Amino acid sequence: MTERGYRTEFFETAVKLGFYGLDRSGLTGKKDNVRKFWEDTFIKLMIRPGVEEICRDDTRIRVLDLGCGSGEGFELLTHIPCSDRSAPPRSGFLLWRGDIESYVGVDISPAMVKQGESNYSGMSNVRFLQHDLSQGLPPLEDARFDFYFSSYSSLSHLTHDALGRLVEDILRTAPARALVLFDMMGRYSPEWPKYWDKSSKEMLAYSMEYLLPPESRESDTVERYTISYWSAEELAELIDQAARRTHRSVSLHIKDRSIFIGRHMDTGIFNGVKLQLRYQVNRLFEHGYRGEIEKLRIDLSYLRDYQHVRLQVWERLCLYRDRWNRVIEQLEGLMNGDDARVRMIIETAPPELSSDLKMLAWLHRSADRFPVADFWASVMGPQVACVLRNLEFGLPEGLGCGHGLMCLAEITG
Repeated sequence: MTERGYRTEFFETAVKLGFYGLDRSGLTGKKDNVRKFWEDTFIKLMIRPGVEEICRDDTRIRVLDLGCGSGEGFELLTHIPCSDRSAPPRSGFLLWRGDIESYVGVDISPAMVKQGESNYSGMSNVRFLQHDLSQGLPPLEDARFDFYFSSYSSLSHLTHDALGRLVEDILRTAPARALVLFDMMGRYSPEWPKYWDKSSKEMLAYSMEYLLPPESRESDTVERYTISYWSAEELAELIDQAARRTHRSVSLHIKDRSIFIGRHMDTGIFNGVKLQLRYQVNRLFEHGYRGEIEKLRIDLSYLRDYQHVRLQVWERLCLYRDRWNRVIEQLEGLMNGDDARVRMIIETAPPELSSDLKMLAWLHRSADRFPVADFWASVMGPQVACVLRNLEFGLPEGLGCGHGLMCLAEITG
């Protein structure tokens, strides 16, 4: 048991099983299609403007990856697509590996650090440190970084107070302008409504059982541990307090990620309802599979008893559900040849959705123009998944109602 109060044996096992190698994708597993084409893309789009600003003067950047695992953050940062759509394919990424002057990955797990060192052996600008972030930043000769990066809920393993101390450490050592990415567990996710009325100061149960076969997920031998779940309001308050104590200026941009396709929407472990939405979106992204449209419709009736806990959250979930289901309804109309229904859905859609619906209708009706073996699996399905993802990215400032609560903090003085 570490000082933070959680055990790491499950992570050690996950490394041994190969879940933290450089690449593993598909319909299931740690690096499934949703991880690669939805969640990773969401992070890239969120941080791209800030990274572009850092690199505006052709400056090589320094990155500190907090809770780095085996170094997936390095891959993510070096595969951010350029915002300039006219850029030639060979220069289509914002950062190349050599553009990162120094990448320092920090993780509490010895197995993660060892795997990271193996993944990036021979790269002089990449190194890994074993360190417990509940004790603050690691001792470094120079702790000033352009980007303090953290992804996939690593910092949710810290208590409320430990995170506050870490943020203060960052603000005290960061240069005049820097970025900090927080990726926390969202308190108000539809995956765990029983946590909606809790506080970020209370450590609550979580598990990585989604990595296991379905028949093994409810075994008594599966390890569970506690983490912190955050609302946007609580996280913003913590960062604001740390900024006041360190006399730094910080602006925040907050988004909800993976609202309906979080890992435990499929397992039902924390809400008792197995919706299989992530699996279905994985099918949309998979070029060898056709999506099962009838299984993509979202029903939030199981949450009605919780809507009084936070009405704003319920309204946000309903907003996204309605837009998501409108996409599914249009696909059903297209597949059934119901042109009148398709036209009505497009004409009554909000402006931010109407253009995407028109695009999907054009694609479906232009199938013969695409020289592929299976138009649905290769063209239509992936585009539908991208529309659903972009709807989420286009929602208003986050509340904490996704699996991930993303916060990009810009230190401006």
